[in-house]
Amino acid sequence: MFDIQTTSCKDKRFTRYFWCFGPLKKTYKLLRPVVMIYGTFLKGSYHGILLTTIAIDPNNHIFPLVFSVTDSETIESWTYFLEMFGFNIHGYDTRFVIISDRNSRIINVVPKVF
Repeated sequence: MFDIQTTSCKDKRFTRYFWCFGPLKKTYKLLRPVVMIYGTFLKGSYHGILLTTIAIDPNNHIFPLVFSVTDSETIESWTYFLEMFGFNIHGYDTRFVIISDRNSRIINVVPKVF
């Protein structure tokens, strides 16, 4: 599953891009009910922020769930990311714990989305 949001200007640049691979979506119900949410800067030719959600499988291995590339780490981008996560993954299970780096934007958005 993927979703792209673009600018309305003539050059049609994307502002947000979200993706979740089908097998990851189906496997979520087998994972531990703890997800880690993190954002990191992209370096190189393409700048922006990579937002990720990962979980831990029963063998204690890291299991990536969903990804998003956005222009900046704002409340709007975190809201979009967590809403898409909720729509694609969270619907399978209503109980889970979120671990983050205590980013104030994440702290503000999580209660609104979940």
